[in-house]
Amino acid sequence: MTRKIKMIRKCIMAVLLVILLAGQAGPLFAQSPQDRDTQEIVTLLKEQNRELSSDLRSIKRELVALRADLEQPGIKEIFAGIGYIFGLFGVGALVASRRREK
Repeated sequence: MTRKIKMIRKCIMAVLLVILLAGQAGPLFAQSPQDRDTQEIVTLLKEQNRELSSDLRSIKRELVALRADLEQPGIKEIFAGIGYIFGLFGVGALVASRRREK
């Protein structure tokens, strides 16, 4: 795995952890567990699970798109390939011209 993907994965995990601890888990622990009905807690956990699942799906889609972008050659690679081809033709022309001189 490349460094960029590892860094993005760490950032995503950090964001998810902050969301989980700050925004999502707050309503669950706002009141003591004895005050809440067990069914309410289960419903709240299912709702949070659905939200996190949808967030993870969107993050996975973004990762797939990022990987697809990284697999395609960029401008730098294209010009490097063209330069390599011109260099090979130059070497071939040099060898051919030296043979003609003999």
